[in-house]
Amino acid sequence: MTTHNPLERETDGVASDRRARQRLLLHELKDRSLWFVRVRWWVPPGVVAGLALGRLLGVGLPAAPLLATALLVLGYNFFFLRWHYRFVHEPEMQSEETLRRFTRWQVVCDFGAMFLLVHFTGGGGSPFVFFFIFHVIFASILLRHGTAHWFACAAALGMGLLTLAESQGWLPGHPLLYRDQPVSLTGRTLPSLFTWGFFAASVLITSFATTSIMELIRRRIAHLADLTEAVLGLNRKLQSLQTIMQTIVRSRRLETVLALVCSELAKVMDVQGCSVKLLAEDGRTLRLASTHGLPPGLEVAGGVETALSPLNQRILAGEPFAAGQVTQAELAQLGEGFAATQLQSVLFVPLMTGGRVIGILGAYCREPERFRRDDVEFMGLAAELVAIALENARAYEAVEQAGRERERFMYRIAHNLRAPLAAMSSMLTVVRDGYIGEVSENQREYLRRVERRAGSLGQMVNELMVLAANQGERRAFVRERVDMSALAAKVGRTFQEKATERGLQFLIQSDPDAPSPLGDAGLLEQALENLVSNAIKYTPAGGRVTVVLARAARGGARIDVSDTGIGIPEPARASLFTEFFRADNAKRLEISGTGLGLVIVKDIVERHGGAISFESTEQRGTTFTLILPAVD
Repeated sequence: MTTHNPLERETDGVASDRRARQRLLLHELKDRSLWFVRVRWWVPPGVVAGLALGRLLGVGLPAAPLLATALLVLGYNFFFLRWHYRFVHEPEMQSEETLRRFTRWQVVCDFGAMFLLVHFTGGGGSPFVFFFIFHVIFASILLRHGTAHWFACAAALGMGLLTLAESQGWLPGHPLLYRDQPVSLTGRTLPSLFTWGFFAASVLITSFATTSIMELIRRRIAHLADLTEAVLGLNRKLQSLQTIMQTIVRSRRLETVLALVCSELAKVMDVQGCSVKLLAEDGRTLRLASTHGLPPGLEVAGGVETALSPLNQRILAGEPFAAGQVTQAELAQLGEGFAATQLQSVLFVPLMTGGRVIGILGAYCREPERFRRDDVEFMGLAAELVAIALENARAYEAVEQAGRERERFMYRIAHNLRAPLAAMSSMLTVVRDGYIGEVSENQREYLRRVERRAGSLGQMVNELMVLAANQGERRAFVRERVDMSALAAKVGRTFQEKATERGLQFLIQSDPDAPSPLGDAGLLEQALENLVSNAIKYTPAGGRVTVVLARAARGGARIDVSDTGIGIPEPARASLFTEFFRADNAKRLEISGTGLGLVIVKDIVERHGGAISFESTEQRGTTFTLILPAVD
């Protein structure tokens, strides 16, 4: 089996890196070439201004040929402007070679115009001769260093030939005139040669120095582009890992976690697809648990047998696997459906937790030689997170399953106890009231106690069934706008008589501007009844129970149920919302209770996305506060 492991060698970069670098280079060349065109518009006005200044200073210059040269520059600059417009708006023109050809023709035309200007302003002794240096610099900046050197040699050789032709009379000279007298800046042959030699050395040294500096700058720019691309890639990968971590925290569903992991990895790695394969408990088969970007129908019935796949055995042994030219035999080992996918590169890393392999994380691409060392390292980090997510999701599902079993058991037991308890209560009533024989007062008192205990047990059974029904979602959760004022009034009518019997003052205060929660009116009524019932039950005669509905400080609906009762002891507060828990001072009152009421209230409030809190002082009273999300 032929494999290519990116851990043993590095590639020069992927296609996307090269494309990014090419775009950067094209953008740089385009901007500089356009700058060259813009600067050239100043040449004709500059020639006219030079003629005017020369006339003012008494320097004679041939106006007609210089103006003709200026018009020539103006004409070919319009041509180059049109060329640049085509480069910007025609995609087929947008290549590095086309842009460099555009720049070379600009330099050639400018060199021709410079030779004309030099020839008409004194030849080899023209003060404009050193303007060639600027053009050599421009060529060095915009073109490759070999081309720039050729232009420097052309400038030196051209000026040498021009000087020779003028000195030998092969070309008519155009000496500078000052106050109608010719001015020679070179004079004899030796100074002319000296001047030319100095000029040639200047342009060649300028070309060499500028191209060397530009080559260094280009390398730095390319290196900076590589670093920028690498930083952006790392940032994308870190964001992807963060997204995976957030999903692990937010979602405990295995399918949701795996689907997001595959889609995030495929996106950030810029590949065709990703997959998660999970190992069966017996370790004999691998099955596709989730895929993204891969064609349907890849799953093999019963999974892939690891004993028949040396490739999967190798990965399950803990070794990452990458292939840049994956063979059909290797694809067939992944499953029959993979053989038709036309994939070229694959990367697999083991999913490990607790020192054991539980599956394989894979990435697939149609480009050959796609994966590098950093891809393997990134997939290794992602695999660690995926393994944690898998264990998290499995643990959560196990807890959920245990919770469902507990709820079913609790509901079944409560349901089976309800009928015998009802029958027992009926029989106690028959015996206590003497329907089957005379009962003494002492016996009647004992029967009342038994009946009271049976009543408490019946209440517990009812509350167990309510709790099981709510938590097990047997009761449909209805979301509607709830009028809390009407709900509080209904609860007030239910408990007013009982509060009066116990000698309590019962008040309901409702703010007309209080917002309405969005939720289940029946469940909220149940929660409010539990709080009011407890407040009445544990408040001595002469006390007060108050229900207040208002707008919460940070938005939402606020419900306060306050009493002036026995309060909650400090040691009991941490366990107050635990099933079957009752504080010691409540037990001493010998008032029947199950320890489930507050558990039910908390469950209902949380199902509505709200929160419950309380404040209490022993022997002075307690206030429970519900905050519910609301719609105005």
